[in-house]
Parts: sequence; C-alpha cells; structure tokens
Amino acid sequence: MSSPQCENGYIRFASELWDAICQIRIPGEARQVFDLIARKTYGYNKKEDAISLSQFVLVTRIKKSNVCACLKQLKKMNLIIQKDNDISNIYSIN
Repeated sequence: MSSPQCENGYIRFASELWDAICQIRIPGEARQVFDLIARKTYGYNKKEDAISLSQFVLVTRIKKSNVCACLKQLKKMNLIIQKDNDISNIYSIN
C-alpha cells in the first residue's frame, strides 16, 4: 500500500454515522472487528452481510476466541446487530 488512491476503491460512509462513531471509545481489537463489519457492509453498499469467524480471523489477524469476545463487546455497546441463520451470522452496524 505505497500510494492508496480513491480510484482503487473507497468506502462510502454517512458523515452523521462517522461523526457518531468518532465520539465512541472502541477498544483496540474490538475496533478492528467493527471496522471489518463496516468494510464488508458499507464498503460494498450493503446494510448487512454474512461474515464468518474465519473471515474475521483472516482479515484482522485476531485469534478466534478474541474475535468472539470482541463481537460480544460490540453487541453489548449496541454498535452492531448480529442475526443468526442456518448458514452463518449476519452483521450490520446499529
């Protein structure tokens, strides 16, 4: 990533939502997990997306047990919504 450019892709994020996120203290690894959810949803112009635990681990390089703890923390903070279905968990930003 020597010279990132918008022409190579970008995330469209509502200013009001981004401003609200900037006012919240999200601890280290939980912030990484939150950012991945933002990337996989808003980054692809979706409100929600199915994200596997293995995908969280691969992208964030956080241990699976820690990812689970981060997701629990983000739900407790009311920052994300997790829906369970038969295939995988579906995440969205609250």
